[in-house]
Amino acid sequence: MTLRDRIYLTWSYGKIQFLVGALYNIVCAQLLTRGFSYSFYIDAFILKAVVYAITYYLVRQFRGRDAIFFFINLGLSRRKLQLSVLLVDFLFLAILLTTVMLKHG
Repeated sequence: MTLRDRIYLTWSYGKIQFLVGALYNIVCAQLLTRGFSYSFYIDAFILKAVVYAITYYLVRQFRGRDAIFFFINLGLSRRKLQLSVLLVDFLFLAILLTTVMLKHG
């Protein structure tokens, strides 16, 4: 399995979480540009964990029981997929907020 295949499968597994995370990231960046403070940077990550946990719970509750078997049959575990979605989502938030902080700070 190539890297491109893994990226596509990660996207197809966590697209709802990515979209909710991207919306949260954009809102945080907009709030940070309006009034810059270092405490908001930390608060954004704490709230991101809460939003991510709620999104993960809702996606897990409403996803079909058999949907995960597609990924398991390809040799990808639910834990690895969820960890990759989590890392990419938090990495995008860190990059976006750091960019805004350097530009406006």
